[in-house]
Amino acid sequence: MTKNLFFTLFFLFFLTSCGEINRDSPKNPSAVNENIYINAYFSQTSGNYNKGGGIDEYLIKDILNAQKSIHLAIYSLSNDRIRDALVRAYENGVDVKIFTDDREFFKEDMKVLKNAGIFVANDENTKALMHNKFMIIDDYITYTGSCNYTYYSFYRNNENLVKIKGFKIAAVFEKEFDELLKGVYKEGAYVDKNIEIYFSPEDDFRQRLISLIENAKEKIDFLAFAFTDKAIADALIKKADKGVKIRGVMDEKQNDYQSASLYEYLKSNNISVKLDKNKFTMHDKVFIIDSTVVTGSYNFTKKANDFNNENSIVVHNEEFEKLYEKEFEKIYFMTDK
Repeated sequence: MTKNLFFTLFFLFFLTSCGEINRDSPKNPSAVNENIYINAYFSQTSGNYNKGGGIDEYLIKDILNAQKSIHLAIYSLSNDRIRDALVRAYENGVDVKIFTDDREFFKEDMKVLKNAGIFVANDENTKALMHNKFMIIDDYITYTGSCNYTYYSFYRNNENLVKIKGFKIAAVFEKEFDELLKGVYKEGAYVDKNIEIYFSPEDDFRQRLISLIENAKEKIDFLAFAFTDKAIADALIKKADKGVKIRGVMDEKQNDYQSASLYEYLKSNNISVKLDKNKFTMHDKVFIIDSTVVTGSYNFTKKANDFNNENSIVVHNEEFEKLYEKEFEKIYFMTDK
């Protein structure tokens, strides 16, 4: 895999017992004081899926190296290499469990996984989406970000994938996975000085995002596949009126499709927002607020906040922000070509 296909960066977050955790404490006692490592990767928007070389290879490698467990909450899975790696891990004795949306449960790749003996369940909720995108491996590695596990996510769309290594963070996501299986959700986000984790609908992530926007000092950049939540838009407009520099890119096809899109509303209120030029999909769900990065499965819609199952992370780190800012500017200035 060549280096120019993605950006990577390792960070060491010293998450100690001074952090506040409202969810159940991790079962592993060594997780109380531990070092957390976080990477970010960005999908290529061209390439040959059959030859590989995309960021899906990180997922596949860690799946194949799993020793104990793989718990995956994913809206859509149609990447046959990831699918086959999950089957191989299961055949090697790894506890593989998958939770998906009811609309995806009967699709062909899910049938292959079920026929292999893998436990696959769905939300059985026709009124909302199980839209999560996270995977926990061996109670230590957690993947999240905007990516569904499809061909387009890794080889055509603009997407971001985050890998976190640490027992403490994995325990937070494991707790949510257990809640998904039981259909019983408890309020309470994980909050530390370096990283925050939220799940929808129980944690009201809209309000946290608005508070971050309200506290912005210099700049806000965003990448939005879908943006229909007027409360978030109004918070941006207020900050722009106070002199904060705001720029954004929204997916053109989604804007054309969705009558509630706030692209024109933002633009008419002096927000520098553009439509993307990816002929496939600009699928990111990212806010960059000063030195803070927000990402995850959460589109900026009322449904994402109030009804869907979603996951979001907030990372406070200047070097991490620079990585996302570089990707933002690549997409933002591509719209001028």
